[in-house]
Amino acid sequence: MTPLRNGLMTVAAFAALAIASTASAQTIEKTVKVEHGGLYEIVFNPADNDLYVAAVGPRGANQAQIIRLQGQTLEPESSIDVSANPLYGLNLNTRTQILYGTDTRAGVITAINARTGEVIGSVRNGENGGHVRQVVVDEANNKVYITDVGGEAGDAAKPNLVWVIDGATNTLERTIPVQVGTLMGAALDASTNRLYVTGMGSNEVAAIDLATGETVGQWPSGADAAINIAVDSEGRRLFVAHQKSGELTVLNADTGALIHKVATGAGALSVAYNGAVKQIYVANRQAGTVTVLDSDTYAVKANLETGTFPQTIAIDRATNAVYVSNKARGLPRNAPAGTPVPVDPNGDVVTLIRP
Repeated sequence: MTPLRNGLMTVAAFAALAIASTASAQTIEKTVKVEHGGLYEIVFNPADNDLYVAAVGPRGANQAQIIRLQGQTLEPESSIDVSANPLYGLNLNTRTQILYGTDTRAGVITAINARTGEVIGSVRNGENGGHVRQVVVDEANNKVYITDVGGEAGDAAKPNLVWVIDGATNTLERTIPVQVGTLMGAALDASTNRLYVTGMGSNEVAAIDLATGETVGQWPSGADAAINIAVDSEGRRLFVAHQKSGELTVLNADTGALIHKVATGAGALSVAYNGAVKQIYVANRQAGTVTVLDSDTYAVKANLETGTFPQTIAIDRATNAVYVSNKARGLPRNAPAGTPVPVDPNGDVVTLIRP
């Protein structure tokens, strides 16, 4: 790992941006800027109370890193060079201490020893890889599930697949075809050994029996452009974020029945659930907010302005602290060479929220 000394800068002004109801105790405790930039997914490691953030850096710079931050202070500790395969999606097996990341553009999965920062393996599905997106870790069985974004349901040229990786060998064990349109998010229900996935193009949620690879349920998601999903195993509920309609839907995890629907904000992207405090968190990318909802009543407790483009959410289950990665405004895709990158003081930041 490479030590960092001045990679982060506290942004005190963010404390004034918290917009919460008077009945809510939600507070933004701290926001820091990650100078490396290009932030995507964030994970929390209970073994060392540290955060790991995927940071691809400036466009075209080939400087991708995994940035390690101290969870309580958000101070930088070290970085891992992943410029050979820039990582966007990220997750961690806390038992084996192996990080898994997705190089979406190259279709490669990278396995990293979180203790040493050493890249210990890479996984590809054939020569062309795929459009790999989300990583889900099954710690009990030491398996890793990857969503591979395809086209419309049944499109043989662009199949929607779930990769199954054996965590003991970090090799591709099998792939599971999923008949949804534009596969996106996934969440594991360890109690039933099911993987729930979203079809953004078909506005569906599918339930996969991981023992057989069979789809055992497929239902409407209840809103427009289903993207990420979280599971309440005990309460048998699914929480689904919808990017186009800016809504969260709550579905019965066994029947797919729509229980509730609530607007959270434009570009609803990521969703996380913490049953210990009975709260749901939704990162609304276009709105620049994280919505906090009561998981019993679905009432909105707070809308917190965390940064320019809230991306993903991680939770410290011991303290119930919530961490949000926020991306910065960048150059348009077709910007001419030499166009200066916009200055965005509220982007490429990590936010700590206390419930």
